[in-house]
Amino acid sequence: MAGGKETPRQKMIGMMYLVLTALLALQVSSAVLEKFAIINGTMEGLIIEGNTENAHALATIVEEAGKNSNSRVVAAKNNAVKVREITAEAMTYIDNLKKTFLEVSKAEQVDEKFISNHASDVATLMIDKNKPYGKEFVAMLDKYVKDLSGLTGMEFHTLAKAPKDIPVFAANQDHVRKDFLTFTFENTPAIAAYASVTQIQTEILDYESKALNKLLGDVGVGVVKIDKFVPMVRPVSSVVAAGSTYEADMFLSGSSSSFTPEMSMDGKPLELVDDVSGIKMGKVKFTASAGAYDPKTNLAKKTFSAEIHMKDTIIKQDIEYFVAKPIIRVTTGNAPTLYMNCGNSVMIEVPALGTNYNPTFSGNGAKIFKGDKPGRVTIVPNQRKVSVTVSNAGTVLGSEPFDVKPIPRPRYEAKESSGKEISSKTGVRGSALASFRVVAEADENFKQEVPKDAIYRIRSMEVIHARGTSPINTMTVSNENIDVSRWRSQFKPGDNIIVEIKTVTRRTFEGSDERVEVKSEIIRFPLQ
Repeated sequence: MAGGKETPRQKMIGMMYLVLTALLALQVSSAVLEKFAIINGTMEGLIIEGNTENAHALATIVEEAGKNSNSRVVAAKNNAVKVREITAEAMTYIDNLKKTFLEVSKAEQVDEKFISNHASDVATLMIDKNKPYGKEFVAMLDKYVKDLSGLTGMEFHTLAKAPKDIPVFAANQDHVRKDFLTFTFENTPAIAAYASVTQIQTEILDYESKALNKLLGDVGVGVVKIDKFVPMVRPVSSVVAAGSTYEADMFLSGSSSSFTPEMSMDGKPLELVDDVSGIKMGKVKFTASAGAYDPKTNLAKKTFSAEIHMKDTIIKQDIEYFVAKPIIRVTTGNAPTLYMNCGNSVMIEVPALGTNYNPTFSGNGAKIFKGDKPGRVTIVPNQRKVSVTVSNAGTVLGSEPFDVKPIPRPRYEAKESSGKEISSKTGVRGSALASFRVVAEADENFKQEVPKDAIYRIRSMEVIHARGTSPINTMTVSNENIDVSRWRSQFKPGDNIIVEIKTVTRRTFEGSDERVEVKSEIIRFPLQ
Protein backbone atom coordinates (compact mmCIF):
# COMPACT_ATOMS: atom_id res chain seq x y z
CA MET A 1 0.00 0.00 0.00
CA ALA A 2 1.23 3.47 -0.82
CA GLY A 3 1.48 5.96 1.99
CA GLY A 4 2.92 6.15 5.51
CA LYS A 5 3.52 3.44 8.09
CA GLU A 6 1.39 2.09 10.96
CA THR A 7 2.00 3.28 14.50
CA PRO A 8 3.56 0.79 16.97
CA ARG A 9 0.16 0.48 18.66
CA GLN A 10 -1.57 -0.40 15.39
CA LYS A 11 1.14 -2.94 14.59
CA MET A 12 0.73 -4.56 18.01
CA ILE A 13 -3.05 -4.83 17.69
CA GLY A 14 -2.74 -6.15 14.14
CA MET A 15 -0.30 -8.82 15.28
CA MET A 16 -2.51 -9.82 18.22
CA TYR A 17 -5.46 -10.07 15.87
CA LEU A 18 -3.55 -12.37 13.53
CA VAL A 19 -2.45 -14.58 16.44
CA LEU A 20 -5.99 -14.85 17.78
CA THR A 21 -7.28 -15.62 14.29
CA ALA A 22 -4.77 -18.45 14.04
CA LEU A 23 -5.76 -19.76 17.47
CA LEU A 24 -9.41 -19.55 16.50
CA ALA A 25 -8.69 -21.71 13.46
CA LEU A 26 -7.37 -24.34 15.90
CA GLN A 27 -10.66 -24.20 17.85
CA VAL A 28 -9.14 -23.36 21.24
CA SER A 29 -11.16 -22.59 24.38
CA SER A 30 -13.68 -19.77 24.77
CA ALA A 31 -11.00 -17.78 26.62
CA VAL A 32 -9.78 -16.80 23.19
CA LEU A 33 -13.15 -15.22 22.48
CA GLU A 34 -12.77 -12.99 25.51
CA LYS A 35 -9.48 -11.76 24.06
CA PHE A 36 -11.33 -10.88 20.85
CA ALA A 37 -13.70 -8.76 22.93
CA ILE A 38 -10.75 -6.97 24.55
CA ILE A 39 -9.11 -6.29 21.18
CA ASN A 40 -12.44 -5.14 19.77
CA GLY A 41 -12.72 -2.58 22.55
CA THR A 42 -9.18 -1.36 21.93
CA MET A 43 -9.83 -1.01 18.21
CA GLU A 44 -13.02 0.94 18.84
CA GLY A 45 -10.93 3.34 20.87
CA LEU A 46 -8.57 3.67 17.90
CA ILE A 47 -11.57 4.40 15.68
CA ILE A 48 -12.58 7.35 17.88
CA GLU A 49 -9.01 8.71 17.81
CA GLY A 50 -8.70 8.19 14.07
CA ASN A 51 -11.98 9.95 13.35
CA THR A 52 -10.88 12.94 15.44
CA GLU A 53 -7.47 13.20 13.78
CA ASN A 54 -8.88 12.86 10.27
CA ALA A 55 -11.58 15.45 10.95
CA HIS A 56 -8.86 17.85 12.09
CA ALA A 57 -6.83 17.14 8.92
CA LEU A 58 -9.86 17.95 6.75
CA ALA A 59 -10.49 21.18 8.68
CA THR A 60 -6.88 22.22 8.09
CA ILE A 61 -7.19 21.55 4.36
CA VAL A 62 -10.44 23.48 4.08
CA GLU A 63 -9.01 26.42 6.05
CA GLU A 64 -5.89 26.64 3.87
CA ALA A 65 -7.88 26.28 0.66
CA GLY A 66 -9.99 29.25 1.71
CA LYS A 67 -6.84 31.41 1.52
CA ASN A 68 -5.74 30.17 -1.89
CA SER A 69 -7.70 30.19 -5.14
CA ASN A 70 -5.15 28.08 -6.97
CA SER A 71 -7.01 25.41 -8.97
CA ARG A 72 -4.72 22.67 -7.65
CA VAL A 73 -5.43 23.68 -4.05
CA VAL A 74 -9.19 23.91 -4.65
CA ALA A 75 -9.21 20.47 -6.30
CA ALA A 76 -7.30 18.99 -3.35
CA LYS A 77 -9.80 20.51 -0.91
CA ASN A 78 -12.78 19.12 -2.85
CA ASN A 79 -11.17 15.70 -2.99
CA ALA A 80 -10.44 15.80 0.75
CA VAL A 81 -14.13 16.53 1.48
CA LYS A 82 -15.12 13.58 -0.71
CA VAL A 83 -12.60 11.35 1.08
CA ARG A 84 -14.25 12.11 4.40
CA GLU A 85 -17.68 11.54 2.89
CA ILE A 86 -16.91 8.11 1.42
CA THR A 87 -15.11 7.12 4.64
CA ALA A 88 -18.13 8.12 6.72
CA GLU A 89 -20.37 6.08 4.42
CA ALA A 90 -18.12 3.04 4.74
CA MET A 91 -17.94 3.34 8.53
CA THR A 92 -21.72 3.72 8.81
CA TYR A 93 -22.21 0.67 6.61
CA ILE A 94 -19.99 -1.44 8.87
CA ASP A 95 -21.64 -0.06 12.06
CA ASN A 96 -25.02 -1.18 10.67
CA LEU A 97 -23.51 -4.56 9.75
CA LYS A 98 -22.28 -4.98 13.33
CA LYS A 99 -25.82 -4.19 14.59
CA THR A 100 -27.08 -6.95 12.30
CA PHE A 101 -24.54 -9.34 13.90
CA LEU A 102 -26.03 -8.51 17.32
CA GLU A 103 -29.59 -8.97 16.04
CA VAL A 104 -29.02 -12.43 14.54
CA SER A 105 -27.21 -13.38 17.74
CA LYS A 106 -30.21 -12.14 19.77
CA ALA A 107 -28.03 -9.68 21.67
CA GLU A 108 -28.35 -5.96 22.25
CA GLN A 109 -24.68 -5.22 22.87
CA VAL A 110 -21.29 -6.87 23.20
CA ASP A 111 -21.79 -8.60 26.53
CA GLU A 112 -20.96 -11.96 28.11
CA LYS A 113 -23.85 -13.63 26.31
CA PHE A 114 -22.68 -12.35 22.90
CA ILE A 115 -19.02 -13.21 23.62
CA SER A 116 -19.93 -16.78 24.59
CA ASN A 117 -22.14 -17.33 21.55
CA HIS A 118 -20.61 -20.21 19.54
CA ALA A 119 -23.50 -20.38 17.08
CA SER A 120 -22.86 -19.99 13.37
CA ASP A 121 -25.64 -17.48 12.71
CA VAL A 122 -23.26 -14.61 11.89
CA ALA A 123 -20.99 -16.84 9.77
CA THR A 124 -23.97 -18.12 7.80
CA LEU A 125 -25.23 -14.57 7.35
CA MET A 126 -21.96 -13.53 5.66
CA ILE A 127 -21.08 -16.69 3.71
CA ASP A 128 -24.49 -17.84 2.46
CA LYS A 129 -24.57 -16.95 -1.25
CA ASN A 130 -28.36 -16.62 -1.12
CA LYS A 131 -28.04 -13.73 1.31
CA PRO A 132 -26.78 -10.29 0.19
CA TYR A 133 -24.69 -9.32 3.24
CA GLY A 134 -21.35 -10.88 2.27
CA LYS A 135 -21.43 -9.82 -1.37
CA GLU A 136 -22.48 -6.28 -0.50
CA PHE A 137 -19.75 -6.05 2.15
CA VAL A 138 -16.99 -7.04 -0.32
CA ALA A 139 -18.40 -4.74 -3.02
CA MET A 140 -18.46 -1.82 -0.57
CA LEU A 141 -14.82 -2.40 0.45
CA ASP A 142 -13.64 -2.68 -3.16
CA LYS A 143 -15.53 0.46 -4.16
CA TYR A 144 -14.07 2.39 -1.23
CA VAL A 145 -10.48 1.50 -2.22
CA LYS A 146 -11.16 2.34 -5.87
CA ASP A 147 -12.77 5.71 -5.03
CA LEU A 148 -9.95 6.57 -2.60
CA SER A 149 -7.32 5.86 -5.25
CA GLY A 150 -9.21 7.99 -7.77
CA LEU A 151 -9.40 10.95 -5.39
CA THR A 152 -5.72 10.87 -4.37
CA GLY A 153 -3.78 9.24 -7.19
CA MET A 154 -2.34 6.81 -4.62
CA GLU A 155 -2.40 3.04 -4.78
CA PHE A 156 -4.14 1.17 -1.95
CA HIS A 157 -4.27 -2.58 -1.46
CA THR A 158 -7.57 -4.39 -1.10
CA LEU A 159 -9.34 -4.33 2.27
CA ALA A 160 -11.06 -7.63 1.52
CA LYS A 161 -7.89 -9.64 2.14
CA ALA A 162 -7.90 -13.32 1.25
CA PRO A 163 -5.22 -15.59 2.81
CA LYS A 164 -3.01 -15.11 -0.26
CA ASP A 165 -2.90 -11.37 0.57
CA ILE A 166 -1.66 -11.99 4.15
CA PRO A 167 1.99 -13.13 4.34
CA VAL A 168 1.52 -15.26 7.47
CA PHE A 169 -1.19 -17.33 5.74
CA ALA A 170 -0.05 -17.14 2.10
CA ALA A 171 1.77 -20.49 2.26
CA ASN A 172 -0.83 -22.26 4.42
CA GLN A 173 -2.34 -25.03 2.31
CA ASP A 174 -5.46 -25.14 4.52
CA HIS A 175 -6.32 -21.51 3.79
CA VAL A 176 -4.62 -20.40 0.58
CA ARG A 177 -7.58 -21.27 -1.69
CA LYS A 178 -10.18 -19.58 0.51
CA ASP A 179 -11.72 -16.24 -0.43
CA PHE A 180 -12.05 -13.27 1.91
CA LEU A 181 -15.53 -14.11 3.22
CA THR A 182 -14.81 -17.79 3.86
CA PHE A 183 -11.48 -17.06 5.55
CA THR A 184 -12.95 -14.30 7.73
CA PHE A 185 -16.29 -15.83 8.77
CA GLU A 186 -16.21 -19.62 8.27
CA ASN A 187 -16.66 -21.43 11.64
CA THR A 188 -16.23 -18.03 13.31
CA PRO A 189 -18.08 -17.21 16.54
CA ALA A 190 -20.04 -13.97 16.67
CA ILE A 191 -17.49 -11.96 18.70
CA ALA A 192 -14.66 -12.95 16.36
CA ALA A 193 -16.71 -11.88 13.32
CA TYR A 194 -17.62 -8.65 15.12
CA ALA A 195 -13.95 -7.89 15.92
CA SER A 196 -12.97 -8.73 12.35
CA VAL A 197 -15.14 -6.02 10.84
CA THR A 198 -14.08 -3.58 13.59
CA GLN A 199 -10.49 -4.25 12.59
CA ILE A 200 -11.40 -3.40 8.97
CA GLN A 201 -12.84 -0.11 10.22
CA THR A 202 -9.42 0.76 11.69
CA GLU A 203 -7.85 -0.01 8.33
CA ILE A 204 -10.34 2.25 6.57
CA LEU A 205 -9.45 5.13 8.88
CA ASP A 206 -5.76 4.41 8.36
CA TYR A 207 -6.28 4.57 4.58
CA GLU A 208 -8.20 7.80 5.02
CA SER A 209 -5.41 9.27 7.14
CA LYS A 210 -2.85 8.55 4.43
CA ALA A 211 -5.14 9.96 1.76
CA LEU A 212 -5.69 13.19 3.71
CA ASN A 213 -1.95 13.45 4.41
CA LYS A 214 -1.34 13.27 0.66
CA LEU A 215 -3.94 16.00 0.04
CA LEU A 216 -2.41 18.11 2.83
CA GLY A 217 0.77 18.07 0.80
CA ASP A 218 -1.15 19.03 -2.34
CA VAL A 219 -2.50 22.19 -0.71
CA GLY A 220 0.92 23.00 0.76
CA VAL A 221 0.08 22.90 4.47
CA GLY A 222 1.23 20.92 7.42
CA VAL A 223 4.62 19.52 8.28
CA VAL A 224 6.11 17.35 5.57
CA LYS A 225 6.66 13.91 7.00
CA ILE A 226 9.97 12.54 5.78
CA ASP A 227 9.43 8.80 5.73
CA LYS A 228 11.77 7.51 3.01
CA PHE A 229 15.54 7.71 3.24
CA VAL A 230 18.51 6.84 1.07
CA PRO A 231 22.28 7.40 1.48
CA MET A 232 23.79 9.80 -1.05
CA VAL A 233 27.38 10.41 -2.09
CA ARG A 234 28.50 13.74 -3.60
CA PRO A 235 32.05 13.59 -5.01
CA VAL A 236 34.37 16.54 -4.46
CA SER A 237 35.29 16.24 -8.14
CA SER A 238 33.34 14.45 -10.87
CA VAL A 239 36.62 13.49 -12.55
CA VAL A 240 39.35 11.38 -10.92
CA ALA A 241 42.52 10.12 -12.52
CA ALA A 242 44.03 6.69 -11.92
CA GLY A 243 46.41 6.82 -8.97
CA SER A 244 44.83 9.96 -7.48
CA THR A 245 42.62 10.26 -4.37
CA TYR A 246 38.85 10.03 -4.67
CA GLU A 247 37.01 12.34 -2.24
CA ALA A 248 33.29 12.58 -1.59
CA ASP A 249 30.75 13.70 1.02
CA MET A 250 28.23 11.09 2.19
CA PHE A 251 24.90 12.25 3.60
CA LEU A 252 21.33 11.10 4.22
CA SER A 253 18.61 12.19 1.82
CA GLY A 254 14.93 11.82 2.51
CA SER A 255 11.54 12.43 0.92
CA SER A 256 7.88 12.26 1.79
CA SER A 257 5.45 9.77 0.34
CA SER A 258 2.61 12.22 0.95
CA PHE A 259 3.32 14.23 -2.18
CA THR A 260 5.20 13.95 -5.47
CA PRO A 261 7.76 16.68 -6.21
CA GLU A 262 8.24 18.18 -9.66
CA MET A 263 11.78 18.13 -11.03
CA SER A 264 13.33 19.77 -14.06
CA MET A 265 16.68 20.28 -15.74
CA ASP A 266 17.26 23.56 -17.58
CA GLY A 267 13.51 24.11 -17.40
CA LYS A 268 12.59 20.76 -18.95
CA PRO A 269 10.51 18.36 -16.81
CA LEU A 270 12.23 15.14 -15.76
CA GLU A 271 10.79 11.65 -15.66
CA LEU A 272 10.34 10.52 -12.05
CA VAL A 273 11.08 6.94 -11.06
CA ASP A 274 11.14 5.12 -7.71
CA ASP A 275 14.55 3.88 -6.64
CA VAL A 276 14.89 0.77 -4.47
CA SER A 277 14.12 2.82 -1.33
CA GLY A 278 10.89 4.22 -2.82
CA ILE A 279 12.23 7.77 -3.13
CA LYS A 280 11.22 9.67 -6.25
CA MET A 281 14.28 10.29 -8.41
CA GLY A 282 14.41 12.58 -11.45
CA LYS A 283 16.20 10.87 -14.33
CA VAL A 284 18.82 13.27 -15.70
CA LYS A 285 20.08 12.01 -19.03
CA PHE A 286 21.57 13.96 -21.90
CA THR A 287 24.35 13.81 -24.43
CA ALA A 288 27.38 15.79 -23.30
CA SER A 289 28.32 18.37 -25.90
CA ALA A 290 31.82 19.36 -26.89
CA GLY A 291 33.17 22.65 -25.64
CA ALA A 292 36.18 24.86 -25.10
CA TYR A 293 38.64 22.33 -23.71
CA ASP A 294 41.38 23.42 -21.35
CA PRO A 295 44.62 22.70 -23.26
CA LYS A 296 46.29 21.47 -20.06
CA THR A 297 43.57 19.14 -18.79
CA ASN A 298 41.58 18.43 -21.98
CA LEU A 299 38.44 19.10 -19.91
CA ALA A 300 35.58 21.50 -20.62
CA LYS A 301 33.64 22.91 -17.64
CA LYS A 302 29.84 22.69 -18.04
CA THR A 303 26.77 23.33 -15.87
CA PHE A 304 23.06 22.66 -15.94
CA SER A 305 20.27 24.08 -13.80
CA ALA A 306 18.49 21.64 -11.47
CA GLU A 307 15.09 22.57 -10.00
CA ILE A 308 12.84 20.75 -7.55
CA HIS A 309 9.35 22.08 -6.84
CA MET A 310 8.18 20.98 -3.38
CA LYS A 311 4.77 22.38 -2.63
CA ASP A 312 5.21 26.16 -2.86
CA THR A 313 9.00 25.97 -2.51
CA ILE A 314 11.41 25.87 -5.43
CA ILE A 315 14.94 24.62 -4.79
CA LYS A 316 17.47 25.55 -7.47
CA GLN A 317 21.11 24.70 -7.96
CA ASP A 318 23.57 24.88 -10.82
CA ILE A 319 25.22 21.48 -11.19
CA GLU A 320 28.79 21.54 -12.43
CA TYR A 321 30.31 18.75 -14.49
CA PHE A 322 33.24 18.32 -16.83
CA VAL A 323 33.35 16.99 -20.36
CA ALA A 324 36.55 15.16 -21.25
CA LYS A 325 37.88 15.75 -24.73
CA PRO A 326 37.47 12.47 -26.59
CA ILE A 327 40.72 11.02 -27.86
CA ILE A 328 40.17 9.77 -31.39
CA ARG A 329 42.41 6.82 -32.22
CA VAL A 330 42.86 5.99 -35.87
CA THR A 331 44.07 2.62 -37.12
CA THR A 332 44.40 2.22 -40.86
CA GLY A 333 44.67 -0.94 -42.92
CA ASN A 334 47.38 0.79 -44.92
CA ALA A 335 49.99 3.51 -44.39
CA PRO A 336 49.06 6.62 -42.33
CA THR A 337 48.37 8.37 -45.61
CA LEU A 338 45.54 7.39 -47.92
CA TYR A 339 45.53 6.54 -51.63
CA MET A 340 43.65 8.84 -53.99
CA ASN A 341 40.29 7.53 -55.22
CA CYS A 342 40.79 4.20 -53.44
CA GLY A 343 38.80 2.46 -50.72
CA ASN A 344 41.11 2.98 -47.74
CA SER A 345 40.01 0.87 -44.78
CA VAL A 346 40.26 2.84 -41.52
CA MET A 347 39.30 2.09 -37.90
CA ILE A 348 38.40 5.25 -35.96
CA GLU A 349 37.89 4.60 -32.23
CA VAL A 350 37.11 6.68 -29.14
CA PRO A 351 38.01 4.37 -26.22
CA ALA A 352 36.55 6.69 -23.57
CA LEU A 353 32.99 6.12 -24.86
CA GLY A 354 33.12 2.34 -24.46
CA THR A 355 29.86 0.64 -25.45
CA ASN A 356 28.18 4.03 -25.99
CA TYR A 357 30.30 4.52 -29.09
CA ASN A 358 28.06 4.38 -32.15
CA PRO A 359 29.60 6.97 -34.45
CA THR A 360 28.64 8.68 -37.67
CA PHE A 361 31.16 10.20 -40.06
CA SER A 362 31.29 12.95 -42.62
CA GLY A 363 34.18 13.79 -44.93
CA ASN A 364 35.59 16.89 -46.51
CA GLY A 365 37.26 15.88 -49.75
CA ALA A 366 36.24 12.26 -49.54
CA LYS A 367 33.36 9.80 -49.64
CA ILE A 368 32.78 7.84 -46.42
CA PHE A 369 31.33 4.32 -46.29
CA LYS A 370 30.39 2.77 -42.91
CA GLY A 371 31.79 -0.67 -42.19
CA ASP A 372 30.58 -3.79 -40.42
CA LYS A 373 31.33 -2.56 -36.88
CA PRO A 374 31.26 0.79 -35.04
CA GLY A 375 34.23 2.89 -36.11
CA ARG A 376 35.05 0.86 -39.21
CA VAL A 377 34.93 3.08 -42.31
CA THR A 378 36.20 3.14 -45.85
CA ILE A 379 37.48 6.51 -47.01
CA VAL A 380 37.61 7.25 -50.73
CA PRO A 381 39.57 10.54 -51.14
CA ASN A 382 39.12 12.84 -54.13
CA GLN A 383 41.66 15.50 -53.14
CA ARG A 384 45.15 15.65 -51.62
CA LYS A 385 44.03 16.73 -48.12
CA VAL A 386 41.08 15.02 -46.40
CA SER A 387 39.31 15.74 -43.11
CA VAL A 388 36.96 13.20 -41.49
CA THR A 389 34.56 14.49 -38.81
CA VAL A 390 33.52 12.05 -36.07
CA SER A 391 30.15 12.43 -34.31
CA ASN A 392 28.43 10.33 -31.65
CA ALA A 393 24.74 10.59 -30.73
CA GLY A 394 24.55 13.84 -32.68
CA THR A 395 27.53 15.41 -30.92
CA VAL A 396 30.65 16.28 -32.90
CA LEU A 397 33.68 14.73 -31.20
CA GLY A 398 36.34 16.12 -33.50
CA SER A 399 37.96 15.87 -36.92
CA GLU A 400 40.94 13.85 -38.11
CA PRO A 401 43.11 15.03 -41.04
CA PHE A 402 44.64 12.67 -43.58
CA ASP A 403 47.23 13.17 -46.29
CA VAL A 404 46.45 11.59 -49.64
CA LYS A 405 49.07 10.25 -52.01
CA PRO A 406 48.73 9.36 -55.70
CA ILE A 407 48.36 5.78 -56.84
CA PRO A 408 51.73 4.25 -57.81
CA ARG A 409 52.05 3.41 -61.49
CA PRO A 410 51.81 -0.30 -62.34
CA ARG A 411 54.69 -2.17 -63.91
CA TYR A 412 54.23 -3.98 -67.23
CA GLU A 413 55.53 -7.43 -67.96
CA ALA A 414 55.58 -9.78 -70.98
CA LYS A 415 55.01 -13.44 -70.12
CA GLU A 416 55.10 -16.69 -72.02
CA SER A 417 51.93 -18.74 -72.23
CA SER A 418 53.27 -20.81 -69.34
CA GLY A 419 53.36 -17.69 -67.19
CA LYS A 420 57.13 -17.30 -67.15
CA GLU A 421 58.33 -13.73 -67.57
CA ILE A 422 60.18 -13.04 -70.87
CA SER A 423 63.59 -11.48 -70.27
CA SER A 424 64.23 -8.18 -72.04
CA LYS A 425 67.86 -9.27 -72.53
CA THR A 426 67.74 -12.92 -73.60
CA GLY A 427 64.26 -12.90 -75.10
CA VAL A 428 62.67 -16.09 -76.45
CA ARG A 429 63.18 -18.52 -79.38
CA GLY A 430 61.17 -17.28 -82.33
CA SER A 431 60.31 -20.79 -83.53
CA ALA A 432 58.60 -21.45 -80.20
CA LEU A 433 56.71 -18.17 -79.93
CA ALA A 434 53.08 -18.51 -80.99
CA SER A 435 51.54 -16.19 -78.31
CA PHE A 436 52.40 -14.30 -75.20
CA ARG A 437 50.73 -12.03 -72.61
CA VAL A 438 51.39 -8.48 -71.47
CA VAL A 439 50.03 -7.69 -68.00
CA ALA A 440 49.91 -4.66 -65.72
CA GLU A 441 51.02 -5.57 -62.17
CA ALA A 442 50.21 -3.34 -59.19
CA ASP A 443 52.91 -2.14 -56.84
CA GLU A 444 53.28 -4.76 -54.10
CA ASN A 445 52.61 -2.37 -51.17
CA PHE A 446 49.65 -0.87 -52.98
CA LYS A 447 48.25 -4.34 -53.60
CA GLN A 448 48.52 -5.29 -49.93
CA GLU A 449 47.08 -2.04 -48.61
CA VAL A 450 44.08 -1.62 -50.92
CA PRO A 451 43.64 -4.98 -52.67
CA LYS A 452 40.21 -4.10 -54.08
CA ASP A 453 41.75 -1.15 -55.92
CA ALA A 454 44.83 -2.94 -57.30
CA ILE A 455 43.31 -4.73 -60.31
CA TYR A 456 44.55 -3.43 -63.69
CA ARG A 457 43.56 -4.30 -67.25
CA ILE A 458 45.36 -3.38 -70.48
CA ARG A 459 42.70 -2.32 -72.95
CA SER A 460 44.83 -1.56 -76.07
CA MET A 461 48.42 -2.10 -77.28
CA GLU A 462 50.36 -1.77 -80.49
CA VAL A 463 52.55 -4.82 -81.23
CA ILE A 464 55.48 -4.58 -83.71
CA HIS A 465 57.72 -7.26 -85.24
CA ALA A 466 60.90 -5.35 -86.13
CA ARG A 467 64.18 -6.22 -87.85
CA GLY A 468 66.79 -3.64 -87.04
CA THR A 469 64.95 -0.32 -87.28
CA SER A 470 62.40 -1.53 -89.83
CA PRO A 471 58.97 -2.89 -88.81
CA ILE A 472 58.11 -6.19 -90.50
CA ASN A 473 54.63 -6.71 -88.99
CA THR A 474 52.30 -4.49 -86.96
CA MET A 475 48.96 -5.04 -85.21
CA THR A 476 46.77 -3.44 -82.56
CA VAL A 477 45.27 -5.65 -79.85
CA SER A 478 42.52 -4.90 -77.31
CA ASN A 479 43.32 -7.47 -74.67
CA GLU A 480 46.30 -8.85 -72.81
CA ASN A 481 46.67 -12.03 -74.89
CA ILE A 482 48.70 -11.48 -78.09
CA ASP A 483 48.62 -14.07 -80.88
CA VAL A 484 51.71 -13.89 -83.16
CA SER A 485 51.43 -17.36 -84.69
CA ARG A 486 50.89 -15.93 -88.20
CA TRP A 487 54.21 -14.08 -87.90
CA ARG A 488 56.25 -17.04 -86.69
CA SER A 489 57.37 -18.16 -90.18
CA GLN A 490 59.02 -14.75 -90.64
CA PHE A 491 60.90 -14.70 -87.35
CA LYS A 492 64.68 -14.65 -87.57
CA PRO A 493 67.26 -14.54 -84.81
CA GLY A 494 68.02 -10.95 -83.88
CA ASP A 495 64.50 -9.70 -84.61
CA ASN A 496 62.65 -7.84 -81.84
CA ILE A 497 59.11 -7.80 -80.53
CA ILE A 498 58.09 -4.32 -79.41
CA VAL A 499 54.89 -3.62 -77.45
CA GLU A 500 53.68 -0.10 -76.82
CA ILE A 501 51.01 0.19 -74.08
CA LYS A 502 48.25 2.56 -75.18
CA THR A 503 45.29 2.26 -72.79
CA VAL A 504 45.06 0.86 -69.23
CA THR A 505 42.20 0.88 -66.68
CA ARG A 506 41.95 0.14 -62.96
CA ARG A 507 38.90 -1.39 -61.27
CA THR A 508 38.05 0.84 -58.26
CA PHE A 509 36.65 0.01 -54.83
CA GLU A 510 33.23 1.22 -55.99
CA GLY A 511 33.23 -1.13 -58.99
CA SER A 512 33.89 1.38 -61.77
CA ASP A 513 36.80 1.42 -64.26
CA GLU A 514 39.24 4.31 -63.92
CA ARG A 515 41.60 5.18 -66.76
CA VAL A 516 45.27 5.03 -65.82
CA GLU A 517 47.72 7.57 -67.19
CA VAL A 518 50.23 5.91 -69.54
CA LYS A 519 53.60 7.55 -70.26
CA SER A 520 55.73 5.93 -73.01
CA GLU A 521 55.33 2.43 -71.68
CA ILE A 522 57.38 0.20 -74.04
CA ILE A 523 58.21 -3.49 -73.67
CA ARG A 524 60.96 -4.93 -75.92
CA PHE A 525 62.52 -8.39 -76.09
CA PRO A 526 64.71 -10.11 -78.73
CA LEU A 527 63.98 -13.28 -80.70
CA GLN A 528 66.59 -16.06 -80.68
